[in-house]
Amino acid sequence: MPALLVLASAAQAEPTKVEVRVIARGAKFLGGYRAPVRVTMTDADTGKVLARGFTSGTTGDTQQILSKGKDSGGVISTPDSAVFRTTLNLDRAQRVTVSATGPLSQPQAETTVTSTQWILPGHDLTAGDGWLLEMPGLIVDVASPVAYHAFKVGDTVPLRAGVTMMCGCGISEMGPWRVSDTDVEAYVSVDGGVAERRKLTFDPDTATFGTDIKANKPGLYEVEVRAWMAPSNNAGVSHVSYFVH
Repeated sequence: MPALLVLASAAQAEPTKVEVRVIARGAKFLGGYRAPVRVTMTDADTGKVLARGFTSGTTGDTQQILSKGKDSGGVISTPDSAVFRTTLNLDRAQRVTVSATGPLSQPQAETTVTSTQWILPGHDLTAGDGWLLEMPGLIVDVASPVAYHAFKVGDTVPLRAGVTMMCGCGISEMGPWRVSDTDVEAYVSVDGGVAERRKLTFDPDTATFGTDIKANKPGLYEVEVRAWMAPSNNAGVSHVSYFVH
């Protein structure tokens, strides 16, 4: 009899489609090879994994996203926008937690966001933008110096860093994401001493932020680059270390 009850329950399970999208705060969708996101769906009460995979697709339509879907009924995604799709076989109403981690292509910028809601058997969660999660942050990528490169006392060390939105969207002087809204600073310490703060300026030719650091004394130089975009409350950090002999 118990076996028959299990079979009956399984037979009543209804396929339920779910679409999960992850958007960078103040910018576009995360997905594709450029900045993929790992999505995990679990039973919120037991922790059992229900589905797992990656978002796939493009960063979406800039105008539609920034206008908050003004001409599309509030929908900001397009058919090619990055999405994770799955079908859950549910035999009961289930409280589900979705967790999104990314961008996986930039480990120093990885962030995890989660959300929980009820999903009902046979009621697809696909309308509009589906289950939409917002991911805060900035990608900060130190381009130079190379980690643990050796310099000599008296050298000038060029510090250069790229800063983008979490979707990989570039910051520029006249584009949607402005240099004028972005503060980038470096905190430089030698052998664990008090850090000196240095402001980085934007070079439009290379689309990077930079400053030059004078190697005044020998030691291990540790640099923390911090970026802040006030209008969207986004921040990002990256590190590099080098030697001076």
